[in-house]
Amino acid sequence: MATTTKELTDNPIVLRILELIRKRGKKEIDLTEHLGISSGAVSKWKYDGSVVYLKYVDEICEFLDTTPNYLFWGMDEENQILPGERSLLRMYRKFDDGRKKCIRDMMKYMSDKDLDYKEEDVVEDELSKNHFYR
Repeated sequence: MATTTKELTDNPIVLRILELIRKRGKKEIDLTEHLGISSGAVSKWKYDGSVVYLKYVDEICEFLDTTPNYLFWGMDEENQILPGERSLLRMYRKFDDGRKKCIRDMMKYMSDKDLDYKEEDVVEDELSKNHFYR
């Protein structure tokens, strides 16, 4: 009795999803749980050419911290605005020039000092000493 081995899809979107799962140190089961789907659904994407994943693009991007542009076209993630960054950018754009400068100065200071965001009290003390809060 001969056994057949299923061949992995050549669909670039699915291949990018699988690559990001690996790069992010996640597992396919984590994605299925996040989406609320069966592991069989991901197998269909991988081996049977199913495109049902298209209805989950936003959730997949959120889970993998990427953008639809990267999933669909492979556009460089480094130059993409990620979903979590969009709200920050919207808020920043509402500020006047003085506040924008303050935010840029604060970010530069934090970057120069390599302050860990987990050290919230230290960060707040350091920033207030440097007159970023007014």
